[in-house]
Amino acid sequence: MNNPDVQLRIRRVAAEEAGELCRFAEQTFRAAWQHDNDPEPFEAYCLDAFALKKIQEEMQAPGAEFYFAFLGETLAAYLKLRINHSPAHGELRGSALQLERIYVDAARQSRGLGADLLDFVEQRARDTGASWVWLSVWQKAPRSLAFYERNGYDIFGVETFWVGNDPQPDWLVRKGVT
Repeated sequence: MNNPDVQLRIRRVAAEEAGELCRFAEQTFRAAWQHDNDPEPFEAYCLDAFALKKIQEEMQAPGAEFYFAFLGETLAAYLKLRINHSPAHGELRGSALQLERIYVDAARQSRGLGADLLDFVEQRARDTGASWVWLSVWQKAPRSLAFYERNGYDIFGVETFWVGNDPQPDWLVRKGVT
């Protein structure tokens, strides 16, 4: 981190914080991708994906873990992990942990927080016995792909992510963590 006096603190999101998670998740998703998407399918996606009931169901799903990351007392990022979850496409030998979502508040980007969050995810994978961490990265986001490649991830497949009725090709990227 750029400021050693500000500690990064990561903790699991509690069930009663689902509303706060919905708000922060939608805010960070919009900041990251709204300008690159057609408004109608984007709004349809947001209406569904960030509904309180949907987030609550995701939080209760087997193997799902949500985390908030704080810089000092400020909520700066969140993660969604799926333990023991392998991709439908692409080969991974051994157990895998999916980093389904990783979003940093726009005002706190480019401070090394993303790399610290990846370190946390990779340690969580090791703690659960996973051999791999994997995620999908939008093909129209070369800066994001470059970030993961700098952190040791490589492309191993392709899948489609749907934003409303808009199919968007994603790279599948992985990193061995044993």
